[in-house]
Amino acid sequence: SSSQTATTNDDDDSSVATDGSSSSNDEDLSAFNIKNVDRVLEEVRPYLISDGGNVSVKRVDEETMNVYLTLEGACGSCPSSTVTMKMGIERVLKENFPNLNEVLQVDNADETNGEIPTELTMGAVREEVNRLKPAVSAMGGVLEIVGVDPEFGVVELTFRGSNKVRHGVELAVLDIPFANKVMFVAESNNGDNNNDGGNSMSLLFG
Repeated sequence: SSSQTATTNDDDDSSVATDGSSSSNDEDLSAFNIKNVDRVLEEVRPYLISDGGNVSVKRVDEETMNVYLTLEGACGSCPSSTVTMKMGIERVLKENFPNLNEVLQVDNADETNGEIPTELTMGAVREEVNRLKPAVSAMGGVLEIVGVDPEFGVVELTFRGSNKVRHGVELAVLDIPFANKVMFVAESNNGDNNNDGGNSMSLLFG
């Protein structure tokens, strides 16, 4: 009977451990931090990018429950950017973080911490493209970096997807410091996509 009791206790312990790990995962996903705020914003990024804009999380304040964001591209200069922030982004965040206080807009210049870039870098381009990729993929697009020319501020990309999304990607990349031009180049296997390649080149030089 003692061995049966031990088995029962072991089963209880494993059950508790399983429940504990499950609840800890839930807590991780609902924790108020930059990673989770950014994860929630993936819901609205496709809509922002399709309109030529984007949003980045600068910081969160766990004490005040405030979120500080930067609207980029067309969103940053749009007269209705405040409406975008309040009606769209803030609503989505409050659905996921009920205790959220305020969503505040800040400029990139406010958050540079004194680190001022001096030229276009592959690292800056890669960071932006990696941030865009989930939203682009959600809209059925594919985006990759081909190359970066720091001297002339040129970013070369391959892209498959709608022209509207491509325009949004272009505006977002041009928001990178010292990025002066975005070139969409045909992929090497363009035999299957002759029409897309033609459209890409006509848009590039048109």
